Amino acid sequence: MKLIVKGINWLAAAVLVVAIGLAWLQPIRFFGNPDWASPLVQLALVLGLLVCLKAGRQLVRQLSAKQYHWLVLGAIGFVVVVQGWLAVNFVDVARADAFYVRQQALVLASGGHQWQHYFMIYPNNVNMTLLEAAVLKPLLHLTQTPWVLMNTLRFLWADTALVSGLYLLKRWRYWQPGALGLVSLWLVSVPVAAYGLFAYTDVLVLPLMIDSLALLTRSQQVSGWRRGGLWLIDGLLVAAGVMIKTNLIVLWFALVMIGGIVWRQRRWSGRQLFGWLMSLAVTLLLMVAVMQQAQHQAGYQRQPNAALPATSWIAMSLNPKSDGQYRHDDFALVNQQPTAKAKQQQAQQMIKERLQHMGVTGTLVHLLKKLRVFWATGDFDSFKLTTQWIRAPRWYWNHQRQCQFWLVLMTQTIYLVMLVQAIVALLQRRDWPVTFLALTILGLTIFHVGFWEVEGRYALPLLPGLMLLSLMGGREIPDWQFSVSMRHRLRWLTATLAAVSLISLWQTSQSTRVNDVLRGSQGNGTYVVTMKQAIRPHQVLKSALQASGPSNTIQLQPDKSQQPVTITLAKGKRTIKRWTGTPNQLKNLVYPVTAAGQLQLTIKNQGKRAVRYGVVTANYSPLTGQVTAKSKQYLQYAVKQHYQQPATLTTGKACLVVIAIAWAATSWSIEYLSTNKQKFARE
Repeated sequence: MKLIVKGINWLAAAVLVVAIGLAWLQPIRFFGNPDWASPLVQLALVLGLLVCLKAGRQLVRQLSAKQYHWLVLGAIGFVVVVQGWLAVNFVDVARADAFYVRQQALVLASGGHQWQHYFMIYPNNVNMTLLEAAVLKPLLHLTQTPWVLMNTLRFLWADTALVSGLYLLKRWRYWQPGALGLVSLWLVSVPVAAYGLFAYTDVLVLPLMIDSLALLTRSQQVSGWRRGGLWLIDGLLVAAGVMIKTNLIVLWFALVMIGGIVWRQRRWSGRQLFGWLMSLAVTLLLMVAVMQQAQHQAGYQRQPNAALPATSWIAMSLNPKSDGQYRHDDFALVNQQPTAKAKQQQAQQMIKERLQHMGVTGTLVHLLKKLRVFWATGDFDSFKLTTQWIRAPRWYWNHQRQCQFWLVLMTQTIYLVMLVQAIVALLQRRDWPVTFLALTILGLTIFHVGFWEVEGRYALPLLPGLMLLSLMGGREIPDWQFSVSMRHRLRWLTATLAAVSLISLWQTSQSTRVNDVLRGSQGNGTYVVTMKQAIRPHQVLKSALQASGPSNTIQLQPDKSQQPVTITLAKGKRTIKRWTGTPNQLKNLVYPVTAAGQLQLTIKNQGKRAVRYGVVTANYSPLTGQVTAKSKQYLQYAVKQHYQQPATLTTGKACLVVIAIAWAATSWSIEYLSTNKQKFARE
């Protein structure tokens, strides 16, 4: 059994070693993060952070228990304040799948039972919709704009992972400095913040692996009905996760396997193992039955001929033109088949043809590309989630790309350090909780890289576990004591790396030119089902557009038509510009630079036939978030500012400030580690 445990841990460590190489040298640029610092800058920041963390651990261990207690409480309070501020100031519109879930949930919460065709194609999102509807129903009695409350509830749910992690650190006798480390990681985690604001399945499964581990750990400390009760709660929690997101079946199997390992380690008797396995099986079957009944009561009826087969995701993941992510052309090819059998045959044919086309070598290269998508981005696709906000601070709206560049740099640095320290934990520790985390790493990687469609966000459930592994790995790193000569050399190395990094960041900023800045958009209505509104002859369509900053360009989504239309853009009582032409000629509207605020766009059909424009039909306003009793149509648009002279990505002053802070922190840490001669006990 020791060899099996060691093999599992080492395999997971090998996956993370490859992940480090990909995250350092080949981060993903084709999703939501187009701008990256050079690998040299990334390496310098990672080395600096490792030194700072080592000094910080030694410093925190010198605090008294009382001092440390108040420090941890203060950090937790800071997390609450920051998350509260985020929940109030950032309200997501919901895009793509999340839009359909929100729209259908509002219909159900209002007593409706009519389901959108989207859910006939994607029945996997029905359970999430039922859950959101159940939460929205009481909230709508309190307010017609419940989105801040929904943000708050999502953060509270995500924070159960923080509570579980703190409990585990206490049980593992690594409270000081582990607790402060975990709270700090949670505080600065961009994925935790982003997914707390994004209304989809990802945040629901974010804490499940750590919550499940905490429940299983607690059950080891009790006996009798208490242990059985904890097993049932654990099983129900994981079964609910599987109902919400199918890839969580990996967690279910990990729990089955860890039960066998615990039994082989003689921590459980055969009867206890049987009880554990039965609790997992019964709760999963029970949850399946409960959700099927809930679907029936909500009026949902599956349409087998409309639903995409599971093999369609496997087929699109093997498309050699991509790296395993979702492709609309593959979706359309399968979706257009009239029957379930035809859809299945089409998907199977695509799988067979693509495997034959790539061959063994090509398939292995393709799997490596999928591994890169899954592991190479430390923000877990946080910035790909949405560009549409009902509410967001104007400074963020107007500097999204600059903010994203610095946040991605920070996040990737922390992510690489977490991976390095997690590898140490996997190689050094043989505890069953570490093996459980290793199983989840291997399971999700095999599921998405080996078989399924892949995106960075699918690795999100692993994030809390990586945080814990990182903290444990930092514990295993020996204390550093630098000699005088070594300190001198490190000072020069730090200064050199800081200077080179500053130059590199400045070059990246100058070479990356920003031509357009998005000031506002409404992009729903194009995903899966294309939504259009017809404007009949001499009819008028009026729409309010929101611009967060100066703008001079509007993009619309009309059908091709030769009928003349007149478009008028106004702000308040002032007409900014009027255009006349065909819809296709007036797809991109250019006007004088106009200050931030609400714009009014009027489209009048001057022809003899109807013209159609892209819209979205929704029961809430994407502009204000106000829930409406009846669905309304909202125009698709993008408001931008196009620069005559492209702007740089960031400023030299910002580069200097960031590097100066990193250099100062690293230099202080080296000095502290060099002069502090006290012999610390092993963490």
